[in-house]
Amino acid sequence: MNILHTETLKRWGGQQNRVLSEALGLQKRGHNVIIACQRESVLAQKARQAGIKIYEMNMVKQAYLAAIPRLMKIIKEENIEIVSTHSSVDSWAGGIAAKLTGRHLVRFRHNLYPIGRGPLAKFIYSLPDRIIVTSNAVKDVLRECGLINKEITAIPSAVNIERFHPDVEDIRGELNIPSETTIIGNTSTFANVKGQEFLFQSFNSIYEKHPCILLFAGRISEPFKNSLLSHVKKELHDKIVFLGHRDDIPRILKTIDIFVFPSVFESISTALLEAMIMGKPLVVSDVPTFKEIIADRVNGLYFKVKDSGDMAEKVNLLLKDKELRMRIGRKARDTALKKFTINSMIDKTEAIYKELYKSKIKNQNAK
Repeated sequence: MNILHTETLKRWGGQQNRVLSEALGLQKRGHNVIIACQRESVLAQKARQAGIKIYEMNMVKQAYLAAIPRLMKIIKEENIEIVSTHSSVDSWAGGIAAKLTGRHLVRFRHNLYPIGRGPLAKFIYSLPDRIIVTSNAVKDVLRECGLINKEITAIPSAVNIERFHPDVEDIRGELNIPSETTIIGNTSTFANVKGQEFLFQSFNSIYEKHPCILLFAGRISEPFKNSLLSHVKKELHDKIVFLGHRDDIPRILKTIDIFVFPSVFESISTALLEAMIMGKPLVVSDVPTFKEIIADRVNGLYFKVKDSGDMAEKVNLLLKDKELRMRIGRKARDTALKKFTINSMIDKTEAIYKELYKSKIKNQNAK
């Protein structure tokens, strides 16, 4: 099959990782996969390095109408059979281009934000032949917003188990952190919905009982960094490490002893799944989505969302109980290996693509 993915955003996150992972997985299975994405985006750079053919475009809201004829040309020249869209702007441009050229359209929905109920929202969500969401929580939101008659399939994101393996080397030597020093932290993108401010608020009381290092990987602006640091006593600022963007996330996760995920709003988190596959003990907020993944005190510990005191209590519990830490980490890895591997994600996605492709062939033969 010839498949075109469209993606709007310039930054890198779980959504862009999903696009690239799927493209690579399907390409390994003999399909021709192309990505049309924002100019100078991280996805464009990574996809090019991985050997995926890309088209860089101006995928901003003000220019989406101009993107439609360009995408139609790509679809025709590359003999695309299925178009998969991922963000708002590219779903307008890619969705209309797919329908004007008579191609099958798959709409991916990666977040929990409700969609509008006006005529424009109804129109854009009437276009896809299938909708793929990253969790049942997202599916529920779409149903509540009126998408009763659309076929919606939940296919969670996944992790490359060949790359994310517990045997990788950590970066303690690079950071000059002794092996006996405990490190807590996470590797998610920095955004208000990720709830990092609550982890910073809790660090004062965590450190008071268990001196440790707080470690983060991900791009962050200086104003946002200063805002987060304002929650922590100044004498503890040197106990906090900001690594910035890193491409060696498996090594970062190997370095972290306890993975804390304080998100206040989440569809599914690739960063969380990566931590699980690396066998990290987890402390996570009790948002509904995580209930599909984490069983309390089995493969993770829950704290009340936005409650930094409860978070500190759960982190301290793991810090003082090594046996519990080890057990939860093992169970987290077992869960990820059973439910969130790349092969599982590709199997389910490929099955939908094949179903659409076969229906097209059947309709052509009928004519």
